[in-house]
Amino acid sequence: MSGEYNAVNKDITQPISTLPDCFDLTNFEQSKILQFQQEILELIVLGNDYKEICEKICLLIEQLLENAVASVMLLDKDKQCMNVFAAPSIPAECIAQLNGLRPGPEAGSCGNAVFRQEAVYIESTIDDPRWQSIRKIAIDFNILSCWSIPVRSKGGECIGSFALSSFEHRLPSAFHRKLLKIGSFIIGIALEQQKINEQLYLSSKVFENSTEAIMIADANKIIISTNKALHIITGFTAEEVIGKPTSIVTSIRHSTKFFQKIWLSVKQSGHWQGEVWNRHKYGREYPAWLNISSVLSKKGSICYYLINFSNITDKKKSDEIIWRQANYDSLTGLPNRNMFYDRLSHDIKNAARTGMLLAVLFIDLDRFKEVNDSFGHSVGDALLVEAAKRLSGCVRETDTVARLGGDEFTIILNGINDQHCAERIIQMILLELTKPFHLNAKLAYVTASIGVTFFPADAGSVEILMKNADQAMYAAKNNGRNCCSYFTSNMRKATETRSRIAYELRHALREQQLFLMYQPIVKLATGSIHKAEALVRWQHPERGTVFPVEFISIAEESNLISEIGDWVFKQAVNQVAAWQANYDTNFQISINKSPKQFISRMSDWVDHLHEQKLVGHSIIVEITENLLLDVHELVVKQLLNFRDAGVQVAIDDFGTGYSSLSYLKKFDIDYLKIDQSFISNLDSRSNDRILCEAVITMAHRLGMKVIAEGVETNSQKQLLIAMGCDYGQGYFFSKPLTTENFEAFLQHNAAIN
Repeated sequence: MSGEYNAVNKDITQPISTLPDCFDLTNFEQSKILQFQQEILELIVLGNDYKEICEKICLLIEQLLENAVASVMLLDKDKQCMNVFAAPSIPAECIAQLNGLRPGPEAGSCGNAVFRQEAVYIESTIDDPRWQSIRKIAIDFNILSCWSIPVRSKGGECIGSFALSSFEHRLPSAFHRKLLKIGSFIIGIALEQQKINEQLYLSSKVFENSTEAIMIADANKIIISTNKALHIITGFTAEEVIGKPTSIVTSIRHSTKFFQKIWLSVKQSGHWQGEVWNRHKYGREYPAWLNISSVLSKKGSICYYLINFSNITDKKKSDEIIWRQANYDSLTGLPNRNMFYDRLSHDIKNAARTGMLLAVLFIDLDRFKEVNDSFGHSVGDALLVEAAKRLSGCVRETDTVARLGGDEFTIILNGINDQHCAERIIQMILLELTKPFHLNAKLAYVTASIGVTFFPADAGSVEILMKNADQAMYAAKNNGRNCCSYFTSNMRKATETRSRIAYELRHALREQQLFLMYQPIVKLATGSIHKAEALVRWQHPERGTVFPVEFISIAEESNLISEIGDWVFKQAVNQVAAWQANYDTNFQISINKSPKQFISRMSDWVDHLHEQKLVGHSIIVEITENLLLDVHELVVKQLLNFRDAGVQVAIDDFGTGYSSLSYLKKFDIDYLKIDQSFISNLDSRSNDRILCEAVITMAHRLGMKVIAEGVETNSQKQLLIAMGCDYGQGYFFSKPLTTENFEAFLQHNAAIN
């Protein structure tokens, strides 16, 4: 039996392409095949649904083989499995079990036909090993034999199977094989045509529903077809343009030569795209984005042109808005940083070519923050708009005025002969900005600090010119504001020095080169000492002792101030703990806290005090008046945190900043420190005496103590005592001392008091 099976298998599983095209068929069988073909082809010609065609093929072939059912299964390439596409006579339960069949050597006749890519004729499904994995289906539905042949696409790719399943054991005759071959061939054609028709239908929908106007023109550029969008965009109906040349929709603003170049490009490369001006039916012109592609015949000659275009008026408006937002300041309408840098780069090239000078002005409005704080941001914005107008009115058409951001403006003065030309414009700017600003029934005043640099004398690149102008502007601010400062090489050296100090300062922190000194704060009424101010010093390995005035501002700029401040605090806390243990349980050390330390992050000072088991009033935190102007959330939070922990707060250098009683009342301030500039000229008849007395009286009324800084003479001390000042600090009592010297000073003071 095994040898007989193998002999049969060898014969019936050979590819159908190797079987002879002509079989010994009877006239009756030939007529049945011809009728079978005609009925199927008639369905295809009439445009029936292709699933219905496949089902009809199954029913027709079932009529030609009694006691059998036909089926079409298609291969799902993504999932690598087969599903029933058409099987009108097979029960739904059987179809459900067949769906998901994976092609393979044990996957039945259909699975093997797709797996082997050849016809598979199985006489007995019950014992044939090729039905092993789906034997249950054969048993459940009485499928005793099954013949299957691959269904192929136009390109010869296997896309599924066409099968006849019989309820009796048998092999196909030549007639049945011919039927299966014809059926699978027509099914392949039908399914391929279905794809083509779907693509044609989709293409027609895309053509008809495209938002772009589409024209199809013949080789002579005569329009033969259009879509709906062409009527919407151009106003022309299909009837009005079909049979007309494509130029009917183009604008006359383009020359004949312009379009000749376009068509030549299409002829040479097969495609052209670009921006053109088109004409509406009623004469209105609009910008359009045009695409032209040629369609070639099999011989390679142009037979059609596909032309599509869209109205890009709104896009150009949007692009213009985006471009303006990217290049112009939304508040003042001036060029922004991006546009300014582009223009400066361009103007530098022009100046280099013509040999003319170019000046860059960096302008910062003085006291602008006070306007914002006093009148609100809306008034501040109005001032910036008016300032921009005044600046623009001071320059020539060839110059550029820009706003970099905030209250910073820049100006490029082009084509100047010498420095005097720039000076006249600068003086005009200073004068214009000192005039009062009438804003929303408010009257505001500002001035300007202006930094000036020249090309090519000072620098040859955009970056260095801007850096120079910025440095010169800060020099103008340091010179008292409301003035201009010209860049010098010394400024560059100063900047380099600051950079070097910042670098060395980082090293100083790592190498523990910083140390603290302490200056006594004396109780004037008794001469006793219960307080000291911690003052940081830097023991530079080459320069010796460096004072804070040389490096604190640099530490703030380089964001080292928080690290330095934390180090100072911890050193002071350790020291106050020692002095409270050895000398005075109520001893206090005051520590300066930079505004940047408040803004950069929350301080953990209170936690550290608790860790050292020290009460809050062991420390006095000294802050500046200006810190209270900017009521930042972090500032308020830390001040409240200090208050709740018992840490006392002193306002340092009182009277030199923006003094306001409202800020003094709002925050819990414990001490006012009168700046030494008021103490240095203090005598019984000076105005400074009146001011000091007023500050002392005010502070006491508000429940604050007063510390006078810079006390250097006994006369000053006596006047302060007479005015009721609480504490004094200065060289009259002691210079800042090292820890050891301060302890000796404490012992001496305790002995005489």
